[in-house]
Amino acid sequence: MRCFQAVADLGGFTAAAEALCLSQSAVSQAVAALEKQIGARLLVRGRERVTLTAAGEAALAEARLMLAAVERLAQCGQGVRVLTGSVRLGVVQSAAIQLLPGWVRELRAAHPRVTVTLYEGTDPEVTGWLLAGVVDLGITSRLHPDLTAEPIFEDEYLVVLPPDHPLVAAGRLDLASLTGQRMLLSGGGCETLIQELLVAANSQPEIVAMVRDNATLLSMVRAGLGLTIMPELAVASDRAGIVCRGIMPPLRRRLHLLCHDPAELGPVALALREIITRAAPAQQAAE
Repeated sequence: MRCFQAVADLGGFTAAAEALCLSQSAVSQAVAALEKQIGARLLVRGRERVTLTAAGEAALAEARLMLAAVERLAQCGQGVRVLTGSVRLGVVQSAAIQLLPGWVRELRAAHPRVTVTLYEGTDPEVTGWLLAGVVDLGITSRLHPDLTAEPIFEDEYLVVLPPDHPLVAAGRLDLASLTGQRMLLSGGGCETLIQELLVAANSQPEIVAMVRDNATLLSMVRAGLGLTIMPELAVASDRAGIVCRGIMPPLRRRLHLLCHDPAELGPVALALREIITRAAPAQQAAE
């Protein structure tokens, strides 16, 4: 089951063998034995990666549930025994930079033998990974009716400008004041909401570039290529060369911790979930 899941998640037998510290032959034999036992073909070898058959999709969902149950069973009656195992976490870039290191440090301090695999992406990507079963937990502002969500952090959207920009002299800025301004739009997942807000405010800035990486976006603002709108968490702690202004009326973003069903999480995922949710009130107070 572990070999089958690894091949499905990583897209190939070689990558799965490396991740499990097994030979490729051992992984192939394990999957073949599983297919024989089930009586159906689960995987199709493609030129670039392995894909799942319809039976494989159904089997993978059951495998995930079974392996999570096995991990929970292994911890029964062990009290505060140090956990072993892994957790896969999908997270948006700003949270990965500012919040994730503290969570992982606390998890590893309590359970030094666990492994955290990080998938960093946009809000839609993180939600998609959760729905597809690629990750166990996700940090994103995008909710979905099929996922359980717990609010963990709030921040404010800011207008980020080069120091010599004419709008720096203002205090908070209304979105209508951005009409005609050269604007760099974040491609990290917030752009849909920002564009909706601009339309609602009848604001028509000149969109000159779409930039996915936050560091690149801030560098372009520092170079005077335009202004942008970003969540406060995404703005680097070193604000040299940029000026941030709030929006009037204030616009806020809420990050959530998402998963399918907390009752089905493995022990390591549960431990990380507890750390994140416990830290949320302190993070909100500091913010």
